[in-house]
Amino acid sequence: MPGVTFKTIVKTLAVNSKPYYLLGTVHGDIHDIGKGIVTFLLEVNGFEVKDIGVDVPPEKFVEAVKEFKPRVVGMSGLLTLAYDSMKETVQAIKDAGLRDKVKIMIGGGQIDEVVREYNGADACGKDAMADVTIAK
Repeated sequence: MPGVTFKTIVKTLAVNSKPYYLLGTVHGDIHDIGKGIVTFLLEVNGFEVKDIGVDVPPEKFVEAVKEFKPRVVGMSGLLTLAYDSMKETVQAIKDAGLRDKVKIMIGGGQIDEVVREYNGADACGKDAMADVTIAK
């Protein structure tokens, strides 16, 4: 096509590419109903979501960040024991030198700003739609 350069094509692809979102329920927790709702809502809002499952250890989150290269990492946890697992996962991402490459969101029934601050995440949403709004 006349007048179309490689630079133009790359710029167009960058603008039109879907934002990547990595999502999993942290180690020690197996709840996934809320995670499923968030996944659905993210996908219908244009995100490409990689769900890595439940009871996910920090190392698996790190491997998935390296492989998938998401813009956002979402950690789900319904049980209060998930707080420490989220903190360990954030630390593992930091130790792998990946923390400055992703935004980290947390969610689950008991999650609030105090928990977000405790584990070092960037954001938390009060419900699934809030998660989508924040991710955008």
